[in-house]
Amino acid sequence: MLAASDIPAAPVLGLMAIGVLIAIVGHVVRSRATVATGLAILFLATAGMVIGGFAAFNQDSGDPRKQPDRLCPTC
Repeated sequence: MLAASDIPAAPVLGLMAIGVLIAIVGHVVRSRATVATGLAILFLATAGMVIGGFAAFNQDSGDPRKQPDRLCPTC
């Protein structure tokens, strides 16, 4: 499968923030190319996060939620 699930979320979120900042700067200086570049970075980072999440979900066959203890019905 993909190795994208091994990448932590912080770099992807940082890349998304950089894309937003570049797009905002492009709006301030009224440069369509800069806005388009910022939005492209933002959308590519978002797509990478979705693909990484999907890969991580498919690689893990276990349920991450805590299972209740069957011997202790009140726990």
